[in-house]
Amino acid sequence: MKLVIAISMLSLLMVGCVQRNPAPLAVIPARQIETQKVTLGNVQRIVKKGASSSEVIDALSSPNIVTSNPDNTETWVYDKILMEKENAFGDNGSVEVKSTRTMIVVIKFDKNRKVDTVQYRQTSY
Repeated sequence: MKLVIAISMLSLLMVGCVQRNPAPLAVIPARQIETQKVTLGNVQRIVKKGASSSEVIDALSSPNIVTSNPDNTETWVYDKILMEKENAFGDNGSVEVKSTRTMIVVIKFDKNRKVDTVQYRQTSY
């Protein structure tokens, strides 16, 4: 009988500790998700000569700059900057470490809206 009472009390205690409205997960703005798509891996893997403009948009999202050229072709530019901040802890206290990564991708399309050339530059500092 004491065992049944103990189990009942423990069950009530555990039910009382259950979080009814858990905190929502971190919300990532849509623009930040788009920025995460523009990676060197995605550019090298997906954006190749002959890829369609819709394939490029699916892989990298919308470009930052679109230029219409005199020969009825387009040039798209993706210019992304990612800044990160991290605290490192050690014997002498904490140190804030900041880093910046940039990715610039220039894609030229032919008259059929297929990728003609791809150029990119990635920096990290």
